[in-house]
Amino acid sequence: MRRVLVFSGGADYADPWHPFAETSAIVAEVLREEGDVTVVDTLDGLAARIDDADLLVNNAGGGTAPHPLDARLAEILAGYRGPLLVLHVAATLLPEHSAWEARLGGRWVRDVTFHPERGPLRVRAVSASVADLASLDTVDEAYTALRVSPEADVLLVHDDADGVAHPLAWTYENNGCRAAYSALGHDAEAYASPLAPEVVRRLGRWMLA
Repeated sequence: MRRVLVFSGGADYADPWHPFAETSAIVAEVLREEGDVTVVDTLDGLAARIDDADLLVNNAGGGTAPHPLDARLAEILAGYRGPLLVLHVAATLLPEHSAWEARLGGRWVRDVTFHPERGPLRVRAVSASVADLASLDTVDEAYTALRVSPEADVLLVHDDADGVAHPLAWTYENNGCRAAYSALGHDAEAYASPLAPEVVRRLGRWMLA
């Protein structure tokens, strides 16, 4: 059975805005369709299990500045070359480590990227792989002005008031390593819509295929 490891915020990495334990439990339940899922929220737990993971999911964030544990997290992640699924605020991780952006194919850029107040969000599919999604409406944070590699395959966007499209989900391959990102999933209400869990399901299946 394939092994999925979810690194969750809440212990070593936490912030005052995200209910990591709650959203990681939902993500774990979705991905149990693909294999055995373990959730850890400490770097010790991550380091102990990462070598056995067939898929690593990162659902953690550390606030608005570099985190004291960033050097160790970067070291742990550097040895992992399997599929990587990154969710929501985890795009902000490791702001002083360029390898994170190179692995993910994009990132949240402090003082550039932002989001309006959480609320109703209309998402638009821009890739044939997600054109059949049944619903593109949700309640979430509209991440805006993420920096995304031109080599990434953007799947979903939202359009701002000026009609500018902003990527919300993509897949990316670099040096033989697969990665995927979804900006959706701020809280349990976001995952209560069909969209956020279905995006996690599809990205997980793509990376484990």
